[in-house]
Amino acid sequence: MHLKVEIEIAGENALAVHFKIAPGYYLYRDKIAFQIVQGNAQVRAFDLPPGTVKQDPYFGAVDVYLISRSIIVPIERNSLMADALSVTVNFQGCAEKGICYAPMSTIRTIELPGFVNTKTKDQAKGALSARNLIAFFAAAFVTGLLLTFTPCVLPLIPILSSIIVGQGDTSRRLRGGAISLAYVLGTAATYAAIGAVAGATGEQLQAYFQNIWAIGLISIILTLMALSMFGLYEIQMPVFVQSILTARTSSLSAGSFGMIFLLGAVSALVVGACVSPLLISVLSIAIFHGDPYLGAGLMFSMALGMGVVLIAIGFGAGILLPRTGAWMDRVKHLFGVMLIGVAIYLLGTIPAVPVLLLWAVLLIMFGIYLVKSQTPILKWRYAWNALGTLCIIWGMLAMFGGLNGGRNILQPVSLTLFSGEVLKDAASQKGQPQFYKVTSVAEFEQLLSDARSDGQSVILDFYADWCTDCLRMEKTTFNDPQVRTDLTPFRLLKLDVTDPSDPVGKTIKQRYGVYGPPALLFFNAQGQELLAKRLYGYLDPNRFLSLLKTLRE
Repeated sequence: MHLKVEIEIAGENALAVHFKIAPGYYLYRDKIAFQIVQGNAQVRAFDLPPGTVKQDPYFGAVDVYLISRSIIVPIERNSLMADALSVTVNFQGCAEKGICYAPMSTIRTIELPGFVNTKTKDQAKGALSARNLIAFFAAAFVTGLLLTFTPCVLPLIPILSSIIVGQGDTSRRLRGGAISLAYVLGTAATYAAIGAVAGATGEQLQAYFQNIWAIGLISIILTLMALSMFGLYEIQMPVFVQSILTARTSSLSAGSFGMIFLLGAVSALVVGACVSPLLISVLSIAIFHGDPYLGAGLMFSMALGMGVVLIAIGFGAGILLPRTGAWMDRVKHLFGVMLIGVAIYLLGTIPAVPVLLLWAVLLIMFGIYLVKSQTPILKWRYAWNALGTLCIIWGMLAMFGGLNGGRNILQPVSLTLFSGEVLKDAASQKGQPQFYKVTSVAEFEQLLSDARSDGQSVILDFYADWCTDCLRMEKTTFNDPQVRTDLTPFRLLKLDVTDPSDPVGKTIKQRYGVYGPPALLFFNAQGQELLAKRLYGYLDPNRFLSLLKTLRE
């Protein structure tokens, strides 16, 4: 047969119909039609990709397909249950030699999993009882607690701590608690907005703020806050910036609380942006029900759970932090260094920034500060000297690694640089599988079709430049020699979703219901996604190898 038809699932409410056209044959574009003859679904309006104008001996100038094509056919489902659809595909083709086929019709059967369509979302909204809501909110709060020591929360701790320390007198426990509460409510408001957007559209709101301008601006603000901790301001700054950076009064005004609330909101949007399996599990409830109010409530509850440790820091500041004096100044300097560290951490998502060199400068300067510090207590003097020396050594290693293109402060210098195996390691990477960057929806469909024809499984990596876990996966997991070897049988595709408004990334994300990066989708040799294997968040090399092993079984 010179014209073949294959059908597969293409997301929640769509089918992908693949026409295999042998060389020397073509397919009439206007003769293609689809109809579901059995099953609880109907074909909706669909777009055919443009064809090639050909002078046909029978029909004159017509649009035809000269090579294999894939067509996405939207469907409207009437049932939440798994179902088997029988689809009739009508088409007609000809041979270049002038021999034409009669109009043909073929029936294909495909199994649909239990998905939710837009019609049933309205029913799901009303199905939530008060008991279900309480259970959902409690689960979201516990999820927030579990996210406490992840990139969703950890970068926020130095920011809040520096605000509390910057108030001067830490003996007033209620004031520290009020500051932390205002900050947490700001972050919770942002997460509520994220949940509302996800519930209404399935989009990742934070992605719109993960760009060089937003990251650069918040990094500058954090650096200025750090300088205020060092007492280095020599220029008069705008009043609204001073209210954030240098609140020197003995009590906070309502305006100051408002600025702290705003800083918490911005911090959650830019600093605490993350995608993890736990966060996705909460968002999926809102996306499933298509309810922005439910999404806002769930994410607000989760943010409160994430903020427990921040509120504890605020109320405990009066006990844990020293009173005013020389020690208090040193604590402020420490938090200033931590703020600069958070700023550098954010800048690490921008490829053009030599992030390891920035770490080197910070560590060396902090080390010199510690060594030069004078304290009357001998044991503390020894401790500062030891810690300062360690920071200087670490900074020198970071300097060396940065000059050689490194970016990981936890591993500033690769051991291969000292073992003479750099060339050997580079040679081992040569010829290893590389992720092919998808640039269009049509190209993606063609790549999937080619892989299916070759009987090859596919891995699709959703990636963004601002995604820290994506960078971790690239530097550790995908760079592991055994992982590279085990990936050889797969066709590796990468979709860059750095720009959330990019139509290519947006279309493919919506097709497969992907919230945001990092996400890995696995397709079998028949081109069907293995939904149970879908991966969100970071996975270390060992666990990723175990996952690949299950795919081969």
